[in-house]
Amino acid sequence: MKKKRLLAALTAGLMLVSAGCGASGGGGSTTDGGVSGEITITIPSYKTGQNVGAVFFEPQVERFNQLYEGQYHIELENVTEDVFNDQMKQLAQQNALPPLVQGGDKEWLRTVVFPNGMAHDISGWLDENPDIKALMLEDAIDYCTEEDGAIYSVPLATVRPTGFFYNSAMWNPTEDLSSLTMDEFISLIGDQKIAFSTAENAWVSALFLTALIADQEGGVELLNRGIEEKITDFNQPIIVTAVEKLQSFLQNNASANSVGAAYPDAANAFMSGQVSIISNGPWMSTDFEEANSANWSNGFNGADVRASLFPGQVGIAQTRSYGEWWISADATEDEIALAEAFLEFIYSPEELEAYLLAEGGDAPKLEYSESFTSQQGETQVLADLAADTSEETVFAPCILDVIPSSVANSDLSRLLPSLADGTYTAEEFCELLTTAAQEATAE
Repeated sequence: MKKKRLLAALTAGLMLVSAGCGASGGGGSTTDGGVSGEITITIPSYKTGQNVGAVFFEPQVERFNQLYEGQYHIELENVTEDVFNDQMKQLAQQNALPPLVQGGDKEWLRTVVFPNGMAHDISGWLDENPDIKALMLEDAIDYCTEEDGAIYSVPLATVRPTGFFYNSAMWNPTEDLSSLTMDEFISLIGDQKIAFSTAENAWVSALFLTALIADQEGGVELLNRGIEEKITDFNQPIIVTAVEKLQSFLQNNASANSVGAAYPDAANAFMSGQVSIISNGPWMSTDFEEANSANWSNGFNGADVRASLFPGQVGIAQTRSYGEWWISADATEDEIALAEAFLEFIYSPEELEAYLLAEGGDAPKLEYSESFTSQQGETQVLADLAADTSEETVFAPCILDVIPSSVANSDLSRLLPSLADGTYTAEEFCELLTTAAQEATAE
């Protein structure tokens, strides 16, 4: 059982109080069909229109607008995801940032926005809302807290840890897989076949490599350090040992199509019964629904799929990260009040549960309602991952996120086939990655 620290009733009460206390009309505006004195802001967002994130986010904003009708109102401006970060930078240069900002390039936030006083300090708001602060992941709070104690980005409260799926009709262990050591897990796998990929960014293989690194003493710390400064030296014993184990998997357990496989090929191998195990995130759960059975073959049945985090209670997720929201330093008092009300709304138990049901993942510090638990249980793999995710879960960023992008997107996949066929030893493979990474950072 998870140890939870949120009092849902208190949060609900605070929301009702917030809804009942109107802001002064001095900074208000009137929208078409709106109420005079209503405070209105516009948020540029890529989670609009045809973007998959719009399915949940647009109705969420509408729920907020209905709750605060006559007091606060949020309009959404559609911005495509591929230009969103650049647009935020342009708005910042023009001193025209929206009062409430939905993300932005993380390096830009760290090196430009926050050091230059462009964001509002929310540490006081968090202290005034301990029930909300109690929801936030410790790693996220630590990462978002500046040396002077200021907090500019709302820390993460939810996480979508990546683990692996297995076909229980082919392999049905009774052990709690996440509680095993990696060596115990490898022994249990035996000769079971595993989906790997070596094309594109070698996504499926990179996930397993990450787990193999994180399993070792000091491995999680090594990966986390890569968030601040990219890993360019792969000759470290932890990485070499992980690559040795990955090479063994590739040579003894990989599906026949692994070399040259992109992610769709790996997914097809799993959903056609060629392999019993595949690493991927909770978003893959929809592939196992009956509505998508046209993609199944050779007797595969999505109802047979179970999920687990990796051995050592490792979930692949970058929790040492900025959250999705921050408030502009140029926001007026009324706009700050609106922004804080919106943040309180989306961090309420009801909205967090709605988000998790819609998009998967877990809120490790939230005490779930019976209704949520029942609904989540209807999707077996999401229930499996949620059961594995607790305050004891160890989160580690994917290796693709902590190495130079050229290595992640090209060199890793280019070199993996030669690791699989034995052309390179683990040491040689790591030496070649080191050379590629150092050349990339020297440019």
